[in-house]
Amino acid sequence: MKGNYHPGSIILNMKPRYIKTEDGIRLAVWQVGDGGATPVVLTHGTFSNHMSCVGLAEHLASKGFQSWIFDWRGHGASDRPLRPYTFDCVAVNDVTPIVDSILDWTGQSSLFWVGHSGGGLVISMWMSLFPELASTCVKGLALMAAQATSAADDVRHRIAIAAIDCFLRFRRTAPGHHLGIGPEPESAPLMRQWCRWNLRKSFTSNIGFDYLNGLAKVDKPVLALSGAGDRFIAPIAGCRILLNAFGGNDRSFVICGREHGFAEDYSHDGIVLSKNARRELWPLISKWLISRL
Repeated sequence: MKGNYHPGSIILNMKPRYIKTEDGIRLAVWQVGDGGATPVVLTHGTFSNHMSCVGLAEHLASKGFQSWIFDWRGHGASDRPLRPYTFDCVAVNDVTPIVDSILDWTGQSSLFWVGHSGGGLVISMWMSLFPELASTCVKGLALMAAQATSAADDVRHRIAIAAIDCFLRFRRTAPGHHLGIGPEPESAPLMRQWCRWNLRKSFTSNIGFDYLNGLAKVDKPVLALSGAGDRFIAPIAGCRILLNAFGGNDRSFVICGREHGFAEDYSHDGIVLSKNARRELWPLISKWLISRL
């Protein structure tokens, strides 16, 4: 694979393109890498924005991919909706125009997707809802610390999640930057949906669509990375449940921890942002993507 990308240049020169959704929200998309290369969409999780994906995007660009970092509605340079929104809204209203626009801009027929945490959930939800479209448009999917069913398995965590759900009941947003969770506020209904998924161990839409059952129709290569030190937000059991819901046979599960030969027991954020992730996890992802071209 060949590319004309020079690592580090994107930090100084990033300017977003904008895509408008059917409900009128402008989404910011950041391009990193050679315009003629295979596209990879990267997206952040809750309380975050495109900056959490820049390092990995640069790495993938240096390996010949064209990276596109996608800011959810309400995050980064994307519009902040007047009304709070849910994960369902992001999956249905944001992912489709992102996929359509990037394929149109690049002239490619399919793309890879790399999602950290909630970024892995929204693409999984979209593929579950639209399996035929996903089979055409998505080459493969890399999930990093993404799960929706097992954060409340520990009693202490269950109490904490129930308290978060109660705290957000009459709020519009969750103040992540004030709580030290991340740089962005988050939609309260979106976070309450995550809380309910884990409390009920049921990954369903607000109208009852079962995302795990829907993924059985999705036969695409999937790589799932789970941090051994990520015991609350995305524990190993939940990451494995999400991966195993996909219907294909090309499914790879990697526990990123010392017992499995890695430099550290990766935390939820560390799995994408740490120095060790740069050294050993980013190359793992790029090698997996290259092998699925």
